[in-house]
Amino acid sequence: MPSILCVANQKGGVGKTTTATCLAHALALTGRPVLVVDIDPQGNATSGMGLAAVSASAAFGSGGLEGGIGSTAWSGVWAVPAGHDLERLAIQGAPAISTLRRNLATLPADRFKVVLIDCPPSLGSLTQNALAASDSVLVPIQCEYYPLEGLVQLLAAVRQSAKSNPRLGVGGVLFTMYDPAVELSREVEAEVRTKLKDPVFRTVIPRDVAVAEAPSHCVSVLDYAPRSRGAWGYAQLASEIVKMGLVG
Repeated sequence: MPSILCVANQKGGVGKTTTATCLAHALALTGRPVLVVDIDPQGNATSGMGLAAVSASAAFGSGGLEGGIGSTAWSGVWAVPAGHDLERLAIQGAPAISTLRRNLATLPADRFKVVLIDCPPSLGSLTQNALAASDSVLVPIQCEYYPLEGLVQLLAAVRQSAKSNPRLGVGGVLFTMYDPAVELSREVEAEVRTKLKDPVFRTVIPRDVAVAEAPSHCVSVLDYAPRSRGAWGYAQLASEIVKMGLVG
C-alpha cells in the first residue's frame, strides 16, 4: 500500500487544500507518483487541478477507486475528483466509517507511492473516514488564536480515531500564511512549538500572493512561480516529510 496522508482541519481558510495539492506536486517532483483524493464537498482541490467534479465520488462508491481516477496536467499527480454527492454524505453521513479505507485498498499496490486526502473543514463523517484510512494526518494552521483553539479539538479527534486505526499518527502541524513581521505569528508559533507534544514541522509556509493566485490558473505554485517563497516552502515541506519517513 502507498503511504496515506490526510490533510485536515475543521476550520476553513487555513490553507488545507493548497497544502494537499502543492505538497502532492512537490512529492511527485521527487519521482513519487501521487494520488490526490478530494473528499471536500467544495471541490476546490478538484477545480484547482483543472478537473471537474463528478456526479458521485468514487471514494465512497461501491466499485473501488480504479475507475474514478482522473489524470491531471501536473506531472506525476492523479486525482479522485470530488463528487456532487459529497454534500449529501456530509449531512447524512457516509455509509460506513471504513468506506474510504476499503476503496483505497483496491488500488494496485505499485501504482502510487503516496495518497493525499483533502478533507472538508469539519470533523464529520467524511473526515472520520479519512482518519480511519490514513497513516498520518497533516494539520495546517494559521498563526492566529482561533485556529489554535480548533487545533486542540482536531488532535483529540485524531487520538480517538487512533483507537480503531492504530496506524494513525499526527505527521505534523504546519504553519501556513506565516508572516514573521507580525508579532502574533511569532507568538502563536512559539506557543505551539513549546507546548504541543505532537510533531510540528520545521518548515513554515510563508504568506505569498503567488500561492493564492496559482489555483485560478489550475497549476500549483511550483509551476506558477517556481522561484517564489511559497514554492520554496512546499518543496522544503516535501523534503522534510520524506526525511521524517512519512512517505516511502
